[in-house]
Amino acid sequence: MTASILLKHASTDLSGSVFLIDGAGKILSLPIPSRSTRDPLNWSTRKRGFAIFSLIFFATVGLTQLLGLSLVYTSIAREYSTAVSPFRLEWYMTAPSLAMGLGGFLWVPLSLAIGRRPVFLLTSSILAVATIWASFTTSFQQILAAVCLQGLAVSLRFSSMLLMIIDLTFIYQRPQAIAMVWSLVTIFPLAFQVGIPAIIQVEWRTFYRMMIVPCGAAFLLAFFCYPETYFYRPAIAFNGHVLVQSATEKIQIYEGWEEVPGGKPLPNQPFQSRWRRWMSEYNFLTKMPGGWRNMGVCYIQIVMALTNPLIVWVALLNLLIFGGTIVILTTYASLLVHPPYAFSLLHASLSNLAIVIGALLAWPAAGIMTTQLCHRLVMRNGGVRDAEHYLPAFILPILSAPASLVIYGFAGERGWHWFWIFFSMGLNSFACVTLFTVTTLWVTEAFPRWAAPAMVIVGSGSYAASFALSFVMTPRLESQGFARTMCLIGILIFGVGSFAFPVAMWGRRYRYYVYGKWALHEGGSLRPQVRDMEV
Repeated sequence: MTASILLKHASTDLSGSVFLIDGAGKILSLPIPSRSTRDPLNWSTRKRGFAIFSLIFFATVGLTQLLGLSLVYTSIAREYSTAVSPFRLEWYMTAPSLAMGLGGFLWVPLSLAIGRRPVFLLTSSILAVATIWASFTTSFQQILAAVCLQGLAVSLRFSSMLLMIIDLTFIYQRPQAIAMVWSLVTIFPLAFQVGIPAIIQVEWRTFYRMMIVPCGAAFLLAFFCYPETYFYRPAIAFNGHVLVQSATEKIQIYEGWEEVPGGKPLPNQPFQSRWRRWMSEYNFLTKMPGGWRNMGVCYIQIVMALTNPLIVWVALLNLLIFGGTIVILTTYASLLVHPPYAFSLLHASLSNLAIVIGALLAWPAAGIMTTQLCHRLVMRNGGVRDAEHYLPAFILPILSAPASLVIYGFAGERGWHWFWIFFSMGLNSFACVTLFTVTTLWVTEAFPRWAAPAMVIVGSGSYAASFALSFVMTPRLESQGFARTMCLIGILIFGVGSFAFPVAMWGRRYRYYVYGKWALHEGGSLRPQVRDMEV
């Protein structure tokens, strides 16, 4: 990679288009790593691997508890059937999901103010404390508050966690990394659901008491394995020139440091010992340039991003697919334990294995296939990767999600063989993981400066809105039946998904004209760059 090549293929400042493959066919490692030890792209594979593992473990522990709510509900209802005022028993299952949807509106902006690591430690602590509380509570009001705190903590999965994965990876690694994480954090919690019925037959508090140790382990992993990953990129010397890289991978080339705005950055301060170096990387608090101002700007960007059709489109698609998934997850157990199936609760929980298989198949489909397809499109485009190169991957969820809902609807209403219930759940899982993967890639690469607010909208915002949608769908299930209701959601998904074609044709042009005053603010970006700070 030479300076002339970088200059020739430099991205426009708000482009979302990146020169990714050079003339020799070599994939470039972007963002360009700095020499700083705080740069996560400078870490060893082992160190980055442990950081990603800590995220996966935390999400697995949290989701195992939240997905077990439907299995624990019967025992909770039996114990507190007459002592729930002023609340309702159903809130035990629904309120944590709402908290999980809304949590991203807190964690993402907060991570821009105090750093990713402090937010990760905070959510890990909340999860552990809430689990201890749930295991020893003696009233419905307390157990409801505890599981809501769990939902608030686990909301990290739909928001900041994806940005944290992006912090740790180069552009060409992201499709497979995101697909892997989404697949694993779906597979592990569901696989553990199989054993929950046997546990709660003893006493439902036993389930929460057994989860205290994994919650403690999740906090320890977060503390010892996840350093701060939000890194402001300095100007770097390269091949006799000085390269300044913006949040959009735009490369500005200067002949010397005297031409660089802000001058030469200060070098790393030498550490007197490994202990001081470790304390610098693993402390509780992180000094973030911009600080609380970044948090405030993020909320402004969230509001403004709601006017961007390229973000709203995928948010609506997520909303509908999330909503259909919630309907399936809240009805399948009741459907299977009643005639004509008459499964036991334990046998009904085996349907989770179908979801596991679907999520497992989505890993290569959303990761490897998307990577290969994008590589071919980039080669045909002269080595420049446009964000629109990820759009063909939307075909997978746009086709599989409606198909899964239609099959589930007819199978549930007409009493088809239980295989079709299981098959539809596996197909829906496949659709969700592929959708989450390509959605993350699209919004963060099309609008890299707006990555944080975009993930709040399409992740947490869509999930919270789908929660409301599931409430609308429940009365329709009773009045219109499974088949009509599920077919309606499927048609809406396919209709909204069809917008991928005009987005592919005209979206690139639109990205050049977005947004005005806050468009150049890098506080919420994927790869923030600063010229006048110590790194």
